[in-house]
Amino acid sequence: NLMKLLEQNGCDIDFLYLDTYDDADIKETREWIGEDHFYSIKNKKRSFPVFIKRKIRKVMEILHCQIAFKYFSLDERVSPELDNDLKKFFSEHHYDQVWVVCIYNSRVFISVPKGTVKVLETQNVSCVKRKEYEAVGYRNYEFALKKETEAEGLSRADAVIAIQNEEEEFFKSILPDSVKTLTIGENMPVHEPHVSPSKMVLFLGSTYVINKDGLMNFVENVLPILKKKCPEAEVVIAGSICKTIPDSPDYRKMGWVDDLDEIYREARVVINPVRHGAGLNIKMVEALSQAKPIVSVKKGMRGLKGCGASVTDDPEKFAEEITAVIRDDEKAMSMSKRAVEFMNEYEESNSRALKELLEMTV
Repeated sequence: NLMKLLEQNGCDIDFLYLDTYDDADIKETREWIGEDHFYSIKNKKRSFPVFIKRKIRKVMEILHCQIAFKYFSLDERVSPELDNDLKKFFSEHHYDQVWVVCIYNSRVFISVPKGTVKVLETQNVSCVKRKEYEAVGYRNYEFALKKETEAEGLSRADAVIAIQNEEEEFFKSILPDSVKTLTIGENMPVHEPHVSPSKMVLFLGSTYVINKDGLMNFVENVLPILKKKCPEAEVVIAGSICKTIPDSPDYRKMGWVDDLDEIYREARVVINPVRHGAGLNIKMVEALSQAKPIVSVKKGMRGLKGCGASVTDDPEKFAEEITAVIRDDEKAMSMSKRAVEFMNEYEESNSRALKELLEMTV
């Protein structure tokens, strides 16, 4: 998303890939950026102490016995040989700005020459992410930093990009004023306001454990109420999450969907019952860009305040809001129009922040 925004703003972009995982799929990025602008550096080797630490941590997580090594050190994912390789690379290639994705790659900045603007694109607040996963009983999720370690990594940059404004405020609270912090979210094509004549209640999600937790909570606590209040409602579940949930006469599983535009056009309302998570809920940005009315728990709309969604954590009210959208065309259209207005404002805000970043010098 950000690379496309940079290109739209007239930037010449090179992509440096830190080759870390054997199963990483970068074909699409490589094709988009072009072979003349794609570079790769091996990043597979680990120091022996880090290798042992990671193995012990993995065993403890599997056994649910996290008594040591619960938190990562900042540079665990970095090969001891990377610094020399990067210094050689930057001696041969000269840039106005170097952007790094993910705090665990922030060591790259140490090798960036003086006078080059260093920009760190975050994906979430790392020091809270593990807590969100543990809340649903998932302890095999590796990456977790202490707050002071996260601040150390962020401080390596001249500018930090948050993915949503609540996280921007958090970053500002732990960083010195010398580090510029701003929000650039996800831009997507915005559709025209519309109301589907169907009664479809859509949840679309992946196999992430927090998605399953939220959906099954909806099935157990909201769906029985919805069936009584609005028996005509048809709950449809789409995406790879269908592999992880049982069959039921109370909802229809669609599995993987090739044409997202079509499923969104058909849906009357999109729901988000996911109670945990960090960063930005990209599926909600997607639903808003599709001009869909949304009913969500509070956690599900983090960073999207004012988008027009109906937000509640109460099962009774959740069912009531779905029912209202299904039965009230005016309400549904009003929510659709607000979603479009919000996304247009959202994209303008992203563009302003990007232009501010591109004007930075050090």
